[in-house]
Amino acid sequence: MAASASGMEKLVSLLGGWPEHFSDLEIRHGLSLLAQLRREKLLDEGVFGLVVRYAVHRAAYDLLSAKIASQAEDAEAQDADAKEKKGDGYLSGDEQSRAFHENKLLILERELLATPYARQKSGGSAQTSFMELLDREPKDEGGTGKVMPFKPMARGGKR
Repeated sequence: MAASASGMEKLVSLLGGWPEHFSDLEIRHGLSLLAQLRREKLLDEGVFGLVVRYAVHRAAYDLLSAKIASQAEDAEAQDADAKEKKGDGYLSGDEQSRAFHENKLLILERELLATPYARQKSGGSAQTSFMELLDREPKDEGGTGKVMPFKPMARGGKR
């Protein structure tokens, strides 16, 4: 286990390291996601930036969830009619913040985890490379016509 931990530390240092303000909670969330992405061989510097953002939002979500749960327990202990008094249907500030972090987490998880799987399932590779597509011929010359970067635009059949 210590060997894998030192391997992850080496990988993180190669990718630029954790931001200075990161707490242990954020680092644990980031390391768990990095381990999965490393197993799937989907890790590079750009993906590491997404992992850092994921760790920030995940830690904030967990802290807010614990805070909301303790507030709910305190409210129930103090007043049995707390739900009736609230009754307006609006979320508290902490609940709104938690919902914001949850939405960000869903977006980042979809980008980090679901997209490579969806590409693999549809027959493509887990990661696409734009450079591989540069060599393909244009559709009018017998190619598939999917990607033709740097091709000048033509007007009305003129070239």
